[in-house]
Amino acid sequence: MRKLVLWGHHADEYQEMFHLTDTDKNARILEYGCGPSAVNVELTKQSRQIISADPLFMLDKDTLYSKVDLIFADMVERVIRDQDKFDFSFYGSPQALIHKRREGMKQFFADYEQGKKEKRYYGINDYALPFDNFSFDFALSSHYLFADLDDQDVEFHLKVIKELARVAKEVRIFPLIDRHNQPSPFLGPVLLGLQQENFGAEVREVAYHLQPSGNAMLRVWAQQCELDNKV
Repeated sequence: MRKLVLWGHHADEYQEMFHLTDTDKNARILEYGCGPSAVNVELTKQSRQIISADPLFMLDKDTLYSKVDLIFADMVERVIRDQDKFDFSFYGSPQALIHKRREGMKQFFADYEQGKKEKRYYGINDYALPFDNFSFDFALSSHYLFADLDDQDVEFHLKVIKELARVAKEVRIFPLIDRHNQPSPFLGPVLLGLQQENFGAEVREVAYHLQPSGNAMLRVWAQQCELDNKV
């Protein structure tokens, strides 16, 4: 279970994290492994095309809320205790960050059951995604990969990223730091593995950074896009 995430992200944060233009937000977006965020409901209200997929979404609303609420509370304590380790310039203060993310969580849970009925929230339990090749323009993954979790290794990252690159024309992953706010030791081996399998990859600096060293995202794309949707 992800423990170092202050969930409740909003679309304006994604725009900075993933260096998205206003035109990009009109694209077909897959939000992957991002937990409870307000991004789906906010973009849906703007008539944008977005689907969110996460293992957490296998859970019903009450079970999911009970799990993430405890983690959210722990992360709030950490943010307040270790303020010197964060950069709040995007928000103005720790309190403003916490309030914004709390509101994002509220929006998510108010939308969750309806969103599942509309198939905007998918629960996934393995690497294979239930989507055709290049069904999306972007696959965006926030605070899921490179998180230095016990069940994540280089092979795990490569399997997930290659599957995302199958269903989306471009994959963007943020941030690229581990639980100690240092560049992830997985990044180099993952980049090498992707290049060896002929995927394009680029580390790009972005404007957003809550942790001072967490100001980069990874872009990945298939060098040769198939024109059909056959797996």
